[in-house]
Amino acid sequence: MSGSTDPSSPARPHRPWALGLLIVLMFLGSAVGVYMARHHEVELYGGEAYQGEHLIGCEEAAGVSCDIVNTSEWSEILGVPTFAWAVPTYLLIALLAGLAMRGQHRFKPIIALMGVGAVGLSVWLYYVSVYQLGYVCLWCMRLYGINLSILVLSLVSGITRDDLPQGRQLGVAAGGFAVLAGLMLAVQQGFRAHLLDGAPAMAALAEATDKAEEISGADPTGPAPALAFDVTTEDGNKARIEIHPDDAWKGNPEAKVAIVEFGDFECGYCKRASFQLRRLYEAYKDDIVFVYKNFPLDPACNPGVNNKRHAYACTAHFAAVCAQQQGKFWAYHDLLYKNNHQLHDDNLLAYAEAVGLDMNAFKACMGTPAPRDKVRSNGEDGQAVDTHGTPRVWIDGKLYRSGTSAEQMARAIEAALGHDASQAAQAAAKMREELPRVVPIPGDVPPMQHIVQGSLDFWIDTFESSLVEGTAASGKHEIPATNMSWFGAHDACTKAGKRMCTEQEWVAACQGAEPIDDDGDGEFADDMIEGNAYPYADFHTPGLCWDGKDGPPASPDQPWRPVYTGEMPGCVTASGVYDLTGNVEEWVGATEASAVLLGGAFDTADDHARCYRRNDTFGAGYNNQRTGFRCCRNP
Repeated sequence: MSGSTDPSSPARPHRPWALGLLIVLMFLGSAVGVYMARHHEVELYGGEAYQGEHLIGCEEAAGVSCDIVNTSEWSEILGVPTFAWAVPTYLLIALLAGLAMRGQHRFKPIIALMGVGAVGLSVWLYYVSVYQLGYVCLWCMRLYGINLSILVLSLVSGITRDDLPQGRQLGVAAGGFAVLAGLMLAVQQGFRAHLLDGAPAMAALAEATDKAEEISGADPTGPAPALAFDVTTEDGNKARIEIHPDDAWKGNPEAKVAIVEFGDFECGYCKRASFQLRRLYEAYKDDIVFVYKNFPLDPACNPGVNNKRHAYACTAHFAAVCAQQQGKFWAYHDLLYKNNHQLHDDNLLAYAEAVGLDMNAFKACMGTPAPRDKVRSNGEDGQAVDTHGTPRVWIDGKLYRSGTSAEQMARAIEAALGHDASQAAQAAAKMREELPRVVPIPGDVPPMQHIVQGSLDFWIDTFESSLVEGTAASGKHEIPATNMSWFGAHDACTKAGKRMCTEQEWVAACQGAEPIDDDGDGEFADDMIEGNAYPYADFHTPGLCWDGKDGPPASPDQPWRPVYTGEMPGCVTASGVYDLTGNVEEWVGATEASAVLLGGAFDTADDHARCYRRNDTFGAGYNNQRTGFRCCRNP
C-alpha cells in the first residue's frame, strides 16, 4: 500500500487554514490587479474625462510614484498591463486552493510552483523599478508580498511526495488559466477599445505634421535663456537644473517657464513624447521656452547611466550636436525620431543632407571632441537630477509625473503659468478638439485611388484585395485574401486587368510622398522616411490599425486573425487608401526577383507595422494566414 493509506505511516500534513488564508489573499490581489490595470489604461489611453483621477494608497514621495512605474515601458507584458495578468493568475490559484481544501492535494505543488514564478517575477520587477526607473510603486510592493505568500502558504499547507500532480491536474490548471486569461483579455481589450472609441487620433494627419516640420525648419538665433530651477529629483534629493547657453532651445527666450526634456534618440517612448511636445510647442511657443538635453542611454558617452541600452544613441546625439552648430538641431531632431529605427552612420549622413547641412562641416564636426563633450555635459546635468531613464520632462522645475499626452502636459503648463484649474481644463480640451477624429468610410468610396507623387502616377486598390473566383477585388467589408504567395497575388491581379504594385509605388501611397532610393540598392522601404512613418501620421497611434496583436488571443477559441477590409477606418492615408499597415502583410514587386512583403500584419508587435516594414526573409512562394496583397494599375 502507499504511504497515504498505510496505518503505520504518519498522518498527511494538511493545514486547510493556510489554503483558506491564501484564497482570501488571492481575491484581494485580484482586486488590486483590476484597480491598477484600470489606472494604467486610463493614464495612457484615457481622454479628458479620466484626467485628474487620484490613485489612492500610493501618495507621491521621495522615490515613490505608482504613476511613473505603472505607465513606464515596463508596465506591459505582451501589450497587456502587467497588473492585468495578476487577475487570472490569482483567481486560478484561489480555484486550485479551493480544490485542495476539498481533498485534491495534488493541486498544492502546482500552487507552489506558481508561487516560485510569482516571486521570481517580483524580484525582477523590483530590480527594474529601483534600478531602471528609480521609483517604487507601493501597490506593486503589496503584490510582491502577496506573491511571496503564495509560495509560503502553499508550503505551510503541507506537501508530500504523494502530492505530485498528474496529467489531469496539470490539464485543469492549464485550461483554467487559459479560460481566465481569455476573459481578462476580452475585458481589458474591450475597456481599451472603449477609451479609444470615438477619441481623436493622438497623432495629427499629414497637414498637422507638415505644419510642425515647417516650425522646426531652423533653430532660433542666440544662446539659450539663462534660467535655473531648484528641484526635487527622482530620488527625493535637492538639486538644480540649469539651462546652459549652448543647450538646444526654441520658443520664447523671455519666458520664465521652461520645459526641459532629457531624451534619447533611440528611445521609442521618447519618439512618442517628441510628437506630443511638438504639439505643445505649437500651442505655447509664445509663453514657454523648450529645452532639449541629450541623454543617450549608453555609459560610453553619458556618465549619468550605468547600463548600455541603446547601441546607436551616442553617435546619433553627436550628430544632433553637429546639426545644432549649423542651426538645424530641431529639424535634425525631428528626422532622427521619425527614423529612429535606422541610426547607423550612413543614415545619420543621409539625414544631415536631407535637412540641408554643409556636409563637409558636418563630417568635420563629427571628427572633433566637441559633440562628445556636449553630450557628456548634458549627461552630467541629468545625473545631477538623478535621471534614471528617458524621456524625463521637467515643467517649471517640477518633474512631470503623468502620461505624455499633450493634453495632460497642457494642464501642468497652465498651472505653471498661474492659471486656475478651469483654464487648464479648457486648454487641454482645446488641444484635443484640434486633432482630427476617425470618420466612417464613405458609402461611395471607389475601389481604387489615384496617386500622384513626384514622378509617380498610378492607381492602387483602396482596400486589401479579396478573391472572387481567383480574381482580385477591392471593396469595403470583404474578407481579405490570406495564405497568398507572390505568384498567387500576381495571377489574381492579372485576372482583374491590373498588376502588382512596385515597392516604390506602395511606399509612396503609404507615406504620402515619393520615396527616394538613398542607398541605390533598388529598394525603397529601407531608406530615410520622406513622408509619414504610418499611413495616418508620423507617429504610431494604438487602435487605428489592426496591429500589435502579438500577445495571447482574445479568448482561447478565438485566436487573433485578420479582420474585414476597412474594419479600422482610422487606418487611412490622406489620399484615402486603407489598411496599408497591419491586418495582412502585402506582396509587392513587379517580378519574382523583386517580390517582398510590406506593411506588417495583425500580429506585428507594438508600433513596428509601418510604411517602412520590409520583410524579405522569405521567397515569392511563401504564404500563410498573414500574407495578402493589393493591386495597382497604370493611369
